Amino acid sequence: MNVMAEVGACSVAEVMGTELYTLTPDTVVASAKRLAFDNGIDHLLVLDNGTLTGIVCKGDLRAAARNALVADCMSSPVLCIGPDTTLEEAAQIMFDQQVSCLPVVTGAFLVGIITRAALATVGIGPANGAACDACGADQPHDKVRRDPRAAGIPLCASCFGRTSLNPSGPAD
Repeated sequence: MNVMAEVGACSVAEVMGTELYTLTPDTVVASAKRLAFDNGIDHLLVLDNGTLTGIVCKGDLRAAARNALVADCMSSPVLCIGPDTTLEEAAQIMFDQQVSCLPVVTGAFLVGIITRAALATVGIGPANGAACDACGADQPHDKVRRDPRAAGIPLCASCFGRTSLNPSGPAD
């Protein structure tokens, strides 16, 4: 077995983040933006009476009015996985469902979150595409490129501000 296959067979519990940032559905978007910015995070989990009811990411917040409520822009229901899910399975679920993170639950308890960024740090990602960090859209590798003007983050043609990318080859 090669090293990448071994890494992909590891469970998400070994890589997931356990410092979780939560808010309620009645949180004002401006406050959610501040929480995300102050802590350098991309995903906020929405709890209603202790139950995970939604998730909101930077893109959702960016598109929402500052005085709107998180309930108006959150994604719900939330697709969750268990801590025993393999990294490879998590990456494929993210790709198939076009999401950039998955909350990790044990029974009814929220125990962590796994993100595309965390998977990328261990070299795991979907085999047939790449994701734009700005909008989260999954695209073929040749439709996403790393923009040096944007700290090298992968961007799709729409977020890059063009109708097409340089056809010189796939993203890094």
